[in-house]
Amino acid sequence: MSNIPSMKQEKISTLQALFTVTSTVYAVGIVSLPRTIAEQTKTPDVWQGLLLASLLGIGVIFIHVKLCQRFPGKTFYEFNPVIAGKFIGQIINIAFIVYCTMICSLVCRMMAEFLKGLALERTPIGMIIFPFLLLIGYLTWGGLHAMVRLIELFFPLTLIVFLLLIVFNINHFDIDNLRPVFHKGWGPIFQSLKVVPFSAMGFESVLILTNVMANPQKAWKAGWIGYSIAMGLYLLMVTMVVGCMSVEEVSRLQWPVVSFAQQIEFPGAFLERFEILFIILWTIKIFMTASNYYFYIVAGISQLTQKWNRYICYLPLILLFSLSMYPQSFIEIGNFDKITGYFGIIICAAVPLVLLVISMVFRRVENLDGKQ
Repeated sequence: MSNIPSMKQEKISTLQALFTVTSTVYAVGIVSLPRTIAEQTKTPDVWQGLLLASLLGIGVIFIHVKLCQRFPGKTFYEFNPVIAGKFIGQIINIAFIVYCTMICSLVCRMMAEFLKGLALERTPIGMIIFPFLLLIGYLTWGGLHAMVRLIELFFPLTLIVFLLLIVFNINHFDIDNLRPVFHKGWGPIFQSLKVVPFSAMGFESVLILTNVMANPQKAWKAGWIGYSIAMGLYLLMVTMVVGCMSVEEVSRLQWPVVSFAQQIEFPGAFLERFEILFIILWTIKIFMTASNYYFYIVAGISQLTQKWNRYICYLPLILLFSLSMYPQSFIEIGNFDKITGYFGIIICAAVPLVLLVISMVFRRVENLDGKQ
């Protein structure tokens, strides 16, 4: 049995797991992803790379589910030492915690930069990140159920605002901005994959959530549907932004999705600043994503130390704050983004594949009673 009480005692439904996967994937990258892809491709072929990344991500989810289902009742942190041995297994656990720490700190920093640039120009970055992290720690203190209930509450609202953003901009859409297709072949598409990893990450949630589901046999359904929804939203947003503005214009904008929202016009000046509503709900969305990763960090630390107490929910916040404040410019943030994305591919895609192969070759599998 798990040594993490909040994961041992609380079970989540298939729908809650689906929402959690979607909220983890669809996150901070949406506001800048159209620009980064447009900069890489320099052609209207902005959606093909995202589609390819989505298919690869679904394949990784299949690997995660198959791996977790070989060890029912055990968390990802528990069955790693069973497969790879205690020493190597603990190294994998530490590496996964480090990855979650990197991505959580990066999400917090990008959120702070976004809010500072648009609404809080005179507020220091640290004063934006600090209360944000305290709220994340407080939510994690409430356990797994508190986290998924918050996701259930706000997921429909964020989805509705996203869809309204698309609908209200349909009159600005010009299909010619997405032509010609494959003008320069596959080169620009593969080039765009360099900036996709960070935005496409989140499928690793399946590693944590599968064996805390009330029906773990439905983990594949929750995983691939949740991931497909998130990547579908990315694909739709990137296509609409470029279709409304052109590749050249999107490449010059720091936050193209905000400019996209500012294009919306209502008759009679009703709700003139639609982007404000988008920014508010997007910030809540980022809070949910960062909270998910922070929960994975706390769960891993409690597993490594074989202890669980309320202080564990707050201790990693010091490291997160320091790491969030480390980049000194947008260039350094971008480099941190790339490093995190590539490191995530190794830890969350390559390593689980190797673990699955080892468990199948050496027939390492457990029943619900813990017998191998």
